[in-house]
Amino acid sequence: MGANAQTSVPVFTAGQVLTAQQQTEINTGVPVFATTVTRDAAFGGTGEKTLAQGQLCYLEATDKVQFYNGTAWTNLGSVTNVDAFTASGTFTPPTGVTYAIAHILGGGGGVGASAGAGGNSSVAFAGGTITANGGNAYTATLTNVGATPTSTAGATNSGQGAFGSSFRGADNSDSRVGQGGNGAHIVAGGAVTPGTGITVTIGAGGTAGTNGAAGGSGYVWIEYQV
Repeated sequence: MGANAQTSVPVFTAGQVLTAQQQTEINTGVPVFATTVTRDAAFGGTGEKTLAQGQLCYLEATDKVQFYNGTAWTNLGSVTNVDAFTASGTFTPPTGVTYAIAHILGGGGGVGASAGAGGNSSVAFAGGTITANGGNAYTATLTNVGATPTSTAGATNSGQGAFGSSFRGADNSDSRVGQGGNGAHIVAGGAVTPGTGITVTIGAGGTAGTNGAAGGSGYVWIEYQV
């Protein structure tokens, strides 16, 4: 603990003689605590202040000033961070982060005969896994007369389905245009544990079918405040 760290927030009585240490603690402006554990133990006991809305404190562990809103402690002047995942991996919440919001996009479907559907993207929050499904494939046969059918892949990490077109008659009378389904987009929040990693899965784009193209892979963005 630092020189100004406290383990209690006392209530002073009329005529009480304050010690030098008590005077030092008062002059810091707000109570200083080493961790959330000593902070939570410093209020409500015998001879201690009652924790109430508007109370301020400083935490040495996170170098943050916090205020009590009547229900919970909240960082003052919090900054929103975003961790972007373009491939599967692990999100490890920093110290003090207990809640996060995820933007989850599934992979897009492919086009062409025997094309594949897009893969699911997901985030394994403490309270359960949130999943955005991949898009369906467009599995029509793409065949042109005397030329190769036109097909366009979905961009990487766009979650877009691939596009394909063809015609099977010399006069273009039998045309076929289709697109794989886009991946689902879900925004959801959940509880996390600081320092404990959670699994992030990025859905692959659906595979290309015959004369077709692949869908775009998905992504996950995780927002949290520090």
